[in-house]
Amino acid sequence: MLTPWSGTQMKRTQYSATRVEIISSQMTEVIRDIRLVEVADYIAFIRCELFGNIADIVNSATELTFYPDTLTFGLGGEYKLDWNTSPKVMLDLEFKNMGVNAYFRLTLSSEGEEIDLHHVRFAVAGQTPAHNTALLAEAFENARLPKLTSADTPATFKQNLL
Repeated sequence: MLTPWSGTQMKRTQYSATRVEIISSQMTEVIRDIRLVEVADYIAFIRCELFGNIADIVNSATELTFYPDTLTFGLGGEYKLDWNTSPKVMLDLEFKNMGVNAYFRLTLSSEGEEIDLHHVRFAVAGQTPAHNTALLAEAFENARLPKLTSADTPATFKQNLL
């Protein structure tokens, strides 16, 4: 389960907490797919600065949920690993769509996931912070690929062509 707020990067306000909740709710499928890779692999990639490998994993994890290049790896990451605690992997991610850019860090551990929102930029800002928050939600919804239904199966598609 995602921890909706850690409050370590951005000043906590009612709007920033809501924005983290929006991002968290949109990331469920992507995080599930990112977790398919072993934590040891992420640590090795970060330690050896093989960030292109992590970018490929993030791209693969997002390809069934979001349109291309809307959610990407931000080419930064860290890990925490010692003899007394479970490992943690932190990945910088960037979201961009409809003039909205969100920069945040995803932390993965055995206890769950956490989103640290670093910065949100709006190309055309709304009149109020609440409007900007609505723009973020709309941008995430717009970036999602349409869900396929059973009517969209290849066999049905082929029948419709005939």
